[in-house]
Amino acid sequence: MSGKRLQFVVGKGGVGKSTVTAALAMRAAESGLRVLAVEFDESGGLSRLLADGKTPSTTPFETRPGLYLCRVRGEDSLAEYLGLVVPIRRLLTTVFASRLYKYFVAAAPGLKELMAVGKIWYEFNKVGADGKPEWDLIVVDAGASGHSLQYLKMPAAAATTFRSGLVHREAERVAGLLRDPDSTEVHVVSTPEDMPLAEAIEIVHALHVELGIPVGEILVNRCRPPRPPGVDEAIELLSSAEAVSALQASGIGGDARDLHGGLLAAAVIAADADRRQDSGIARLEDELKTEALRLPWIACDDFTADELRRLSGSLA
Repeated sequence: MSGKRLQFVVGKGGVGKSTVTAALAMRAAESGLRVLAVEFDESGGLSRLLADGKTPSTTPFETRPGLYLCRVRGEDSLAEYLGLVVPIRRLLTTVFASRLYKYFVAAAPGLKELMAVGKIWYEFNKVGADGKPEWDLIVVDAGASGHSLQYLKMPAAAATTFRSGLVHREAERVAGLLRDPDSTEVHVVSTPEDMPLAEAIEIVHALHVELGIPVGEILVNRCRPPRPPGVDEAIELLSSAEAVSALQASGIGGDARDLHGGLLAAAVIAADADRRQDSGIARLEDELKTEALRLPWIACDDFTADELRRLSGSLA
């Protein structure tokens, strides 16, 4: 993967965005980088994978050496921002408690999304006592594609809507960071099924054409391993009448015909799944004119640090 300091992970719901984000963050931290992993709203995927389910806060906390986690919510980011520009705490408390403020936050279109991405901008530009950036890498689990694109498009929309003033200046700075190819990229995650692949294509087009935001890797998650040589020949052999006789002669217990039928059905289903996976990914690559990175299907009851490391190895 690249060395861009700000990386978003997006895709259709259920394709494993949080798992990929966690693997990216873990790999970077274990290579010696200081990493901030961010999840928007209440998704909880990163906290389950990286913090043993501990609920993250808006303040980054260390979950393992070099790896920090925080949750970004628009309401919290707005309150944090107001705390920076309004130093009188008693006045702030009065504002936050007012019904007008709560109505404004709930009703203002795009405000929460704008403030959430503004929080990312703030963390990106934060520096330590040595004057160097606080984070070597910020990786963001941006949620399902519809919601994540709302987050990513809001700064540019706000900068256009407000032609001048504070909102315009702040939104333009955030939008500039999202469009900066030297700093930012968005990874698009799919699985090798028709609907997620089609949505991945739509996301990439939206990022390129509508938003002008750099696209990173196209990641196809939960891929079947490459087919071993001789699969088609083996299926042809299993389809022959001699296969039943061979099973009967082998001394395997049970009904040879039932066993033969089960083996043949399993082989045909597996071969068909391989072909559908390969043809779907080929269509994706042809449409986007780029090569997708295939991530393996890791079968397990629960993703632990060991499984994340296995996945992160595929991201190298």
